[in-house]
Amino acid sequence: MKKQGQWLEEIMYSLVSLGGKGTLEDIYFTIAKRNMIDLDSYVDWKSQVRKHIYLHSSDCDIFRSSIGDEHDLFYPVEEKGKGYWGIRNFYY
Repeated sequence: MKKQGQWLEEIMYSLVSLGGKGTLEDIYFTIAKRNMIDLDSYVDWKSQVRKHIYLHSSDCDIFRSSIGDEHDLFYPVEEKGKGYWGIRNFYY
């Protein structure tokens, strides 16, 4: 599995297990607990989590796709910068 896909899978799993939304700290905890990625191979693995969320949120400046397309996966539950993220179009 490509690393980007692996990070997205872990972030999605984390948020689904949290009911569709959660803080970055909750996401980090879930990813670390699952131990599906070799976190020790990264200098700062938490920055990988943030990067992949930001790359897949039209609310972020680094998003390079179209709003609402299949790459627009996450949204800030509160205002940007609060570290509280949700899955767009999450149905529980």
